[in-house]
Amino acid sequence: MSYRWIVSDIDGCLSPETSEAWNWDTFKQLAEFFYERRRSSSYPVPLILCTGRPQPYVEVWAKIFDLRAPLVCENGAVIYTLMDNVSRFGPGVTPEKIQGLRNLRSFIEKKLLPEQPEVIYQFGKEAQLSLFSQKPELFRGMIDEINNFVRQQGGPELVIQPSHYYLNISLAGVNKGEAIKVILSELGSNRDEAVGIGDTLGDIAIREQVAFFACPANAHKEIKEYADYISPYSDILGVLDILQHYPFSSVWD
Repeated sequence: MSYRWIVSDIDGCLSPETSEAWNWDTFKQLAEFFYERRRSSSYPVPLILCTGRPQPYVEVWAKIFDLRAPLVCENGAVIYTLMDNVSRFGPGVTPEKIQGLRNLRSFIEKKLLPEQPEVIYQFGKEAQLSLFSQKPELFRGMIDEINNFVRQQGGPELVIQPSHYYLNISLAGVNKGEAIKVILSELGSNRDEAVGIGDTLGDIAIREQVAFFACPANAHKEIKEYADYISPYSDILGVLDILQHYPFSSVWD
């Protein structure tokens, strides 16, 4: 079986989840893997980034790898393309929901963060809120207060998901999977021609929109249960292993 598109999360897959510098040797291996195939083919690099990270961060990756396909930011709330430098909201995002998120952000900044100085608001997002802490156990109490505030103000409906060090607050119905579906359609493709790579339960939305799903060795136990292949290697080396096991011959032949 050959595939046309690779849909991959970034943190925990293409880069370490922890806040540390990238390992240049392994990052270079990944860059060279794509560059070599790009030189021998008229097709663009077949990588669709799919991450909770904000658009400016994703733009850097797009420029490094020369990614021309639309890319998923903020867990599906924003879609970005490098060629025209345009960002747009993903399916399900409305002005009313954006206003609700802004009200919630104000509550978090004025009420919750002063009470939890070890929790930090992540800047740069437009349609999702993310909190970071080296002590993610602090998120548990904050979730109840966030839900209470949203009920009192009458919405919007949210999906609140913790990852390794982040608490991601997303709009219900707005996720990676819906954005991937839109992007594949725009590319004239579908789930049967896509491979997904993820490392946390938040990547189930990727799993649902691809024909084949793989995880690096460092992935959470829960998401590994959904994988067709689990690499014995972590992070970037795991992704390279996955790509070498499942070649994309329809693109690069």
